[in-house]
Amino acid sequence: MPELPEVETIRRLCETHLVGHKVRDVAVTLPKLLRQSMLPEPQCLSGESLIAATRRAKVLDLAFTGDLHLLIHFKLAGQWAIVLPDGERHVAGHPVPKPDGDLPHMSTHASILFDDGRIAWYSDIRQFGWFNLLPSDDVHGVMDGLMLGPEATDPIDVARLESLFSRRSVPVKAVLLDQKVLAGLGNIYVDEALFSAGIHPTRPAKSLISDETARLAAAIAPVLAEGIRQGGATIVNSKAIPDNGFPAVHGREGEPCFTCGSSIVKVRVAGRGTYFCPSCQTIS
Repeated sequence: MPELPEVETIRRLCETHLVGHKVRDVAVTLPKLLRQSMLPEPQCLSGESLIAATRRAKVLDLAFTGDLHLLIHFKLAGQWAIVLPDGERHVAGHPVPKPDGDLPHMSTHASILFDDGRIAWYSDIRQFGWFNLLPSDDVHGVMDGLMLGPEATDPIDVARLESLFSRRSVPVKAVLLDQKVLAGLGNIYVDEALFSAGIHPTRPAKSLISDETARLAAAIAPVLAEGIRQGGATIVNSKAIPDNGFPAVHGREGEPCFTCGSSIVKVRVAGRGTYFCPSCQTIS
């Protein structure tokens, strides 16, 4: 996390609370945050207004007047907090720092101050995220360079997915984590989609039959939609706090499956903590 639902939540918060406002000041206290930027001086945003907030997969695209864009990838631990002039706060992304805690936090590495005093804070306790500040004309090239697959929220081409699976002997979860396969899916939502489809995460991708692939493809959109509805899955200290039975498996090791009562199991797949129900998701 943050994954597609968390970034979509951040996008919506920016659209609601920041679009139409003029930047007064920008501060970046972690130089490597701008590691990919073509315009290395963030102060060039001063005096410009935010005119749109869009998203491609897990990348937030903030468009400003002056033909400037700020692309933000939150990676594993990015958090976005918007504090309005009256103190009202809107937070999405990683749970550190605490959503109601003091800002800036020790993990806060950038801020954008707007005309009326509202401010957006970027925090990242792992420091893997990045900002890319660039002219409008260069956005397409940068996004193309990420080599992202189709958006996971769009209708999924089952035949394409089946073809990709047929050539891969690695676990199906590893294939789904590949952003070239479906863009935006990450660890939490892959676990949830596999559970919904009744597929064991360590199954070799090429072992799935057509009906299983179709079932998996159909499970992805509802899982992402529920994540977006919640503003992102609530995972605190690697423990899920389910809402409406979601997350059903991720972050619930040792807890009873909502469907059958079996204990949720945690293993590692493709280097990631992976959760599943051993009864609902059999290996064979």
